[in-house]
Formats: sequence, structure tokens, C-alpha cells
Amino acid sequence: MSEKRAKRAPGRPKSGADHPSMRDKVLLTASVLFMELGYEPVSVNMIAERAGVTKASVYYYFENKAVLFTAAVTEMMLRISAITERIIQAGGSLRERLAQIALSKMTKSQAHVEFESLMREAYPSLGEEQRAEIRRAEYRIHEVLAAEFARAMESGEIPQGHPMLLSHAFSSLLMIGSRERIGEEVFSPEHLAASIVALFLNGAAGK
Repeated sequence: MSEKRAKRAPGRPKSGADHPSMRDKVLLTASVLFMELGYEPVSVNMIAERAGVTKASVYYYFENKAVLFTAAVTEMMLRISAITERIIQAGGSLRERLAQIALSKMTKSQAHVEFESLMREAYPSLGEEQRAEIRRAEYRIHEVLAAEFARAMESGEIPQGHPMLLSHAFSSLLMIGSRERIGEEVFSPEHLAASIVALFLNGAAGK
């Protein structure tokens, strides 16, 4: 007696082997669009078209836009955390590694929307656990930076202070890197990264 072939769920991608790569493609596309345009202007259909998949395939992995947004932003934050940790562990002075972190953000980011503005826009559409999941992933980046600032304090490389506050301050300065120009001046990514780190470590007085 021949076995009946299992029916494919609506919207399910045809090739089982392609599931992870298609999901990752959707997530990466979604994170780019959300950071480029904000939450409201981006639709599931827009994400599907940009990713080169069907709308049904997107819904196979993600129940709705809020679920997709949460997964996309969370995984983006985890990628940033991993890159940050890798740069920190590569060695070199604190100044050199912070400049590399800043440069990495500038060269990889396609953001036109400030993250807190994006979160405020998305907030009404997200559930409490979704908001918490995103914040946990964001906090992981601050933990990585704060641990390095604490180490630098112990070694005397920087004065004693509040490591987590320094982490938030440095992350805030990195938002400048999303700008194409500062006033009338156009900075190269390398120059801007070095300038941001110098401002962070030396302060406005240059001490």
C-alpha cells in the first residue's frame, strides 16, 4: 500500500533544505527596511518583494508584522553584539578597538532612522514580551561594552567611573555615524570614527 504524500502547509517554502536561508533572508531584508524607513511605512508585502520571496512564505515563518519586526530587530542586535565582542577580543588599545567598533557600524549600517525613534513608532503594535525581548538584545550590546570599560578602569587605561553609563554614552555618540555629513563638512568613515572616539575619550575640553 503506497503512502500518501503529506500536504504542504499554505505558504510553506517548497524546499525543506532552504528553510534557514530563506528565513534569514527575510529577517535581514526586514531589518534593513525598518532601519531605512521606520516601522509604519514598511509592509509585509514590501519585505517579501525586496527579499524575492512570496508574501505567503513570509507568513509561514512570521505570524504578523510585529512578530517579524521583533525577530528582525532582535537578531540585528545580536549580530551587533557578536561583532562588538569580536573586535574587543582582537586586541589593541581601547582607543583603537572603539574606533574599529565605530567604523564597523558606519560601514555596515544602512540606518536612516534613529533606533529609539523606531521603537517609539513600533511600540503600540508590540506586545509586552516583544518589547522586552528587543530590550534584552539591546542590553547585551551594552553589557559587552560595559565589561570592556570596567576592564579598562581596572588597568588604569581610563579613569574610574560607571561602565554601563559609559556604554550608553558611547552608543549614543555612534548615532552620529548614521549622518552623511556633519554641518557642511563631509567626513570619511575612518575620520569620523576616530573623531567620535576622541570626543568620547577626551571630552569637549580635549583632556
